[in-house]
Amino acid sequence: MIEIFSIFLQLIIFLIIFSFPFTPKILNNSFNLSGYKFKIIDAHSLNIIFFLYLCLIGSFLTVNLELLFKSYLVVSIIYLFFSYKNFRFNLKKENVILFFFFIIILISIFFYIAQNLKLEWDGVNHWLEKVLIFFNGKHIEDLKNVTTHPYYPHLGSYIWALFWKNSYLGYEYFGRFFYVYLYITSIFLITDNINFKNIFYKILIILFFLIITFEPYLLAGYQEYLIFSTLIFATKYISFCNFKNSQSYKFIFLILMILYLNCWFKDEGLFYFIIFSSLFILMINLSNQSKFTFLFFITFLLLIQYMLQKYIIGIYDFPEKISLTDIIFDITNFEILIIKLSKISFHIFVAFAKYSLWIVILISIFIKIFFKQKFNIIERYFSMCLLFNLIFLIGIFFTFKNLDFMLRVSLDRLIFQTSGFYLMLILLTLDNLKIFKK
Repeated sequence: MIEIFSIFLQLIIFLIIFSFPFTPKILNNSFNLSGYKFKIIDAHSLNIIFFLYLCLIGSFLTVNLELLFKSYLVVSIIYLFFSYKNFRFNLKKENVILFFFFIIILISIFFYIAQNLKLEWDGVNHWLEKVLIFFNGKHIEDLKNVTTHPYYPHLGSYIWALFWKNSYLGYEYFGRFFYVYLYITSIFLITDNINFKNIFYKILIILFFLIITFEPYLLAGYQEYLIFSTLIFATKYISFCNFKNSQSYKFIFLILMILYLNCWFKDEGLFYFIIFSSLFILMINLSNQSKFTFLFFITFLLLIQYMLQKYIIGIYDFPEKISLTDIIFDITNFEILIIKLSKISFHIFVAFAKYSLWIVILISIFIKIFFKQKFNIIERYFSMCLLFNLIFLIGIFFTFKNLDFMLRVSLDRLIFQTSGFYLMLILLTLDNLKIFKK
């Protein structure tokens, strides 16, 4: 019984701390977007982003986990007490139903994790050792001494340790509840993108997305859902950028900062940040000077990550030593090129079949082509990102010496974690076909 109470308590804590510091009113006044009004779900999502950056800073300052958590919780409660009017959402039947649906889904997955306590391979062998560094109050420099992949980014491990350390019962799996909360919040955020005829259709779409994206295996210590969900946050706000007209620089900055978080979850997140952010800046309507400024800012952010990991943590590396000589040899040797491309392509299609969200994404693209509908600039942006995303995946596997093994154990997860970024292609197709639309 006390464990059930603890799970509900953890949910209440999430609801409280992620209600600080932004409200819809603050966001609307700050960004003043003509085509979009921020809602409670937006404020909640961006508060999570704010909290992640606070944790990133805290990880380098070696702030006591209990002090950080309790201070943030107390400030959030005080803030809610004095600002409760800003959080009262319109008590329409639709909003009430969606809120309770949100709670039911979260509690259901929380209970599932509590009953299935096994950590999978990466959770035990790659991430748990990093989690214990923070859980035990050690310095961030100790990360370089872990036995497996010490150079892997650490933010996901820090969050895991933070909520584990501050859970009511002190159980490990409470630390992983944040991954679930982030994931479910992202699904509700992205489905808020379309107007529906009634609440039933919205719930139907949410359930559909949950069914085709829920993978319990990845919640057993893997970091994929952190990238998956953060990319959904980014794609939601990218879709509201008017690529052809003048832009809000503050809004562009917000999108870049959301994308940048991926650099701190996993190594490949750095490449996703480079691809998605650079294409975004190049394709939106900005002066050449502004584009140069934002591209310089992207480079500056990458340099910051390098400096922090190299000179504060003490190590910066990648899992595979990339040899341009070997890559050029593989590409210029026709037989090796065909063999490797065939193997990589086969496993990509297997991954598409395993994670059915990709099938729906590809169907959405096919529908667009079949009906000879012109791709608007936002759809072209996501299509370009998809193309470069696949080129990156193919290219990175050319660097692996044990290609067959890496294809079996990692390609499907790499395919999955970026799939959230292309959910918008599905929603844009539904919008164009006037399905479920008011």
